[in-house]
Amino acid sequence: MSRSLRLALIATLGAGILHGCAIQPPAAEVTHVSRPLMPAFELEGRIAASDGNRAANGSLLWAHSPAMDEWTVMSPLGQIVAQLVSTPLGARLLTADGTVQEDEDARTMLPRLLGVSAPLDGLASWVQASPRPGARVLSVDAIGRPARVSDAGWIIEYTEYLDVTPGAAPRRIDATWGDTRIRLIIDQWTPLT
Repeated sequence: MSRSLRLALIATLGAGILHGCAIQPPAAEVTHVSRPLMPAFELEGRIAASDGNRAANGSLLWAHSPAMDEWTVMSPLGQIVAQLVSTPLGARLLTADGTVQEDEDARTMLPRLLGVSAPLDGLASWVQASPRPGARVLSVDAIGRPARVSDAGWIIEYTEYLDVTPGAAPRRIDATWGDTRIRLIIDQWTPLT
């Protein structure tokens, strides 16, 4: 084999190897059915949260509106474990033992309520399967609703919806970020006006 043929073969193989190792651009967002965001709602469901070391579960009542969020977490036996109320003026956490904590916003208190850290500003979008700006829809179900979404490092999976219509609200949501896991099963949705 001539020297020039060997150099050409080495160059071709090298280019092929480098092409295979090249960083691929991120996958484009998948087209999905748009679901309008409800500005105010109440939901009732069951929540389980784990950070890899600790785990907790119970019931969740959440009333959400532009003016206020109120989360109430109850034990599996129905006793109130904690209640967090957040308004533009501040946040207040009341625990079952009567301890009251206040802060200027709920960001630092929500992990104390849920047992794990979660992005407060994304939760209303997550529970409605309505990806917020910056989130990417990675896959959709058979009728085009989000099935898997990436948002602020979290992967949110919508494994079940309330019914088979395109505008149905989610029933089961699994969100993960590293060892942190949150599972929410929504038993009842109530839109508020």
